[in-house]
Amino acid sequence: MRREENNGEIFRAFQKSFQDLQGSMSLEAFAKKLGMSQALARSYLTGTRFPDTQVLQKISELWGVSVDWLLGRSAFRVKENERMTVREMGLSEKAAVLLQSAHNTGEPEGLNPQLVSAMIENEHFARFMQQIQVYISRAEEVREKLKGADPGMLDFYSYRLRAEKLAVTDVLHDLLNGMAPLPELQEREKAKGVEKPPK
Repeated sequence: MRREENNGEIFRAFQKSFQDLQGSMSLEAFAKKLGMSQALARSYLTGTRFPDTQVLQKISELWGVSVDWLLGRSAFRVKENERMTVREMGLSEKAAVLLQSAHNTGEPEGLNPQLVSAMIENEHFARFMQQIQVYISRAEEVREKLKGADPGMLDFYSYRLRAEKLAVTDVLHDLLNGMAPLPELQEREKAKGVEKPPK
């Protein structure tokens, strides 16, 4: 690859990273936070200028991101996250081994690290996990109450657990829509007054 092409890729990577940092901030607020003129910030955002090493370092320190991320050399905004340990993530050894195996060999089939990342990054994931925890807690309560309980109560407890499973399914629906949105179908559901698929 010629040097000019390499520089072009780095310039475009920086432009994208810089735009990501701006997010929904106004140009005025963004430039003020960076301690630079709006004209200079705009030139970085549009890709007409490229910062020198001092400016790159300043942006890195102000936003707590790595220079490598700013230049597109790393997918990790924070360099320390690149080598985060299993203990820091709170994963079991078995879960870590499965993820590592899937990353290196593609096995076990269906456990795709990119898909796992996309799920965790989805805005509905935390609510999905909370709903699963609610179901597990409810199942433990039911297990205790069924010890020596009247057989007539089985239907009641079964109904309660079904309701919790349906709540998990509702959040899963939102999670999947967030990961693979189909705007046309979602608009049709809204038009019909149905936000969730029929149970």
